[in-house]
Amino acid sequence: MSNMESLESQLTEKERQARVNAQALSSIEAENTKREAGGYAVMAAALGYGEGALGDGRFGKVSHAAKLFCILFAMLVPSLLVWHVLL
Repeated sequence: MSNMESLESQLTEKERQARVNAQALSSIEAENTKREAGGYAVMAAALGYGEGALGDGRFGKVSHAAKLFCILFAMLVPSLLVWHVLL
């Protein structure tokens, strides 16, 4: 009987290990799928922002005004700093 019991315990241990292995593999697969979905979401947001910023709508106009403000600020600040330091 001990031979039979040993065989049964080996089979149940193999089944348990197979279940643990399957759970681990599915967990890894779920994590990879989640990471991939996050990447797709970032790319979709970036493309949506780019198309919205280049469009003729309100967001496009605000984006264009912000770009002009940054350019103007970058051109004026050095002059203002020189005036402040020298005068």
